[in-house]
Amino acid sequence: MLKILVLCTGNSCRSIIAEALINAKLEGFEARSSGVKPSGKVNPNAKKVLQAHGIWDDSYHSKELSKLEGEAFDLVVTVCDHAKETCPIFPKPIPKIHEGFEDPDGKGYGAFEKTYEEIESRLLPRLKAIFSGDVANLRDDDLICYCKEVDKATISKAIDSGADSLAKIKEITTACTGSSCKTKNPQKQCCSKEINKLLELKGVKMEKRVSKTGEGVKISFQGAVQKGQIIKMVENCSTGQCECMSDETKKKISNMQVKGKDGDVELHLEGDVSTKEIEDALKRSKVLNKES
Repeated sequence: MLKILVLCTGNSCRSIIAEALINAKLEGFEARSSGVKPSGKVNPNAKKVLQAHGIWDDSYHSKELSKLEGEAFDLVVTVCDHAKETCPIFPKPIPKIHEGFEDPDGKGYGAFEKTYEEIESRLLPRLKAIFSGDVANLRDDDLICYCKEVDKATISKAIDSGADSLAKIKEITTACTGSSCKTKNPQKQCCSKEINKLLELKGVKMEKRVSKTGEGVKISFQGAVQKGQIIKMVENCSTGQCECMSDETKKKISNMQVKGKDGDVELHLEGDVSTKEIEDALKRSKVLNKES
């Protein structure tokens, strides 16, 4: 279950509506809300609009962040500018995003209905995109590399300027493209996957070149490729989880070694194996055809 903390100033309108919408509309998500200066009560119109849509819960109430002490969250969402500017420091790093909405407090019921609709149409799709790695639907200011705080717009600009591999994007943007993001990325994975998807969206694919060597065969991968991707393919082959290569071909290979880095990876195969056998195996690889 992915846990979202929604922060607002008074925790009486926008954050309560967002909390209820996330809990009701997003499967696999659980939201809690709080205020940096909680009013101590839920606005009657906020409650009314949630009741009208059938998603009100009597557990929703205005509260200080201290009331949620001890709970672990995967993402903090601020829904007003004041909460963004005064967002508290958490003991452990937690990814944060801001999606601001106009405060309906003091206005008629129609303003609350509008806030409900805006939160549903803007915040919910954004959360789904962030946690699914759907880079096509991320906003330009959404982070791709969380440890270096590099956003989608920066990565896209690097690709448009000619960066055609993870390695080149790292040089231009300082994005880590490695394991550092695993502790800060909401998906608990490195940002290489999202960068690869952006490369693919902009027409940059993984390039594979198979050549004969004195010891066997070398496969060179460039472009939208992760070293971990190739390591996984080798591990699957070694453990029998991959059926891309025939048993006869496997018997010919005495050793497999992965070299290089993201964006420029080499796989060295030792043994009396032909380039055609390897080219055919690459076409059938589930790892490459699924993730490349």
